[in-house]
Amino acid sequence: MTAYIWDLDGTLLDSYGVIVESAARTAAEAGVPDSAEDVLRGVKQGTVTSYLTSVSARSGISLQQLLAQYRLYTHGLDDRITLIDGAKETLEELSSSGADHFVYTHRGGSSGPILQRLGILDRFREIVTSEYGFSPKPSGEGVRYLLDKYSLEPEQTWYVGDRTLDVSCAKDAGVRALLYLAPDSCVSSTGQEDRIVRDLREIPNQNRRNF
Repeated sequence: MTAYIWDLDGTLLDSYGVIVESAARTAAEAGVPDSAEDVLRGVKQGTVTSYLTSVSARSGISLQQLLAQYRLYTHGLDDRITLIDGAKETLEELSSSGADHFVYTHRGGSSGPILQRLGILDRFREIVTSEYGFSPKPSGEGVRYLLDKYSLEPEQTWYVGDRTLDVSCAKDAGVRALLYLAPDSCVSSTGQEDRIVRDLREIPNQNRRNF
């Protein structure tokens, strides 16, 4: 059985606009007026937490305070989040070929409601969020939880994400790494990916070729 474990932000969810706006506003109010491009690079090449850690170091404001403010802003904008082009069709086509879908994301309790609103919640057997308390990526702890719980075969399991952090997570868990690199991505290949796609709709086509 082939299984796909999906990252959310930037992979299935077109959410970086919301993330960048919220993080940039948080940083600016802390006296760190980074450009949107710098914020995007910071969160995409690392994480929101790592970016706000740098803001904390530059501003003297605690990371906990910055994260709380960021979450307040981003939750107020959740209704602006949409699906990445081709996400729904890709999930449906892979499901029709017998694949199972899961989520492992750093996003928290907003994950389920957003997926419900976007009409794809029922595609996933389980959604593992930050609320589970696993070590954050690049640790593959959350992926290993799914492998063990559902008796997934590592060689038939793909972790799909849009950052090198996701590739490292896949490798740490011993599963295959599929890197989604949109044409305008600021992320570069690491050479550790098992596959790279520029459009999510490439995945079912490659799956039919024993991908």
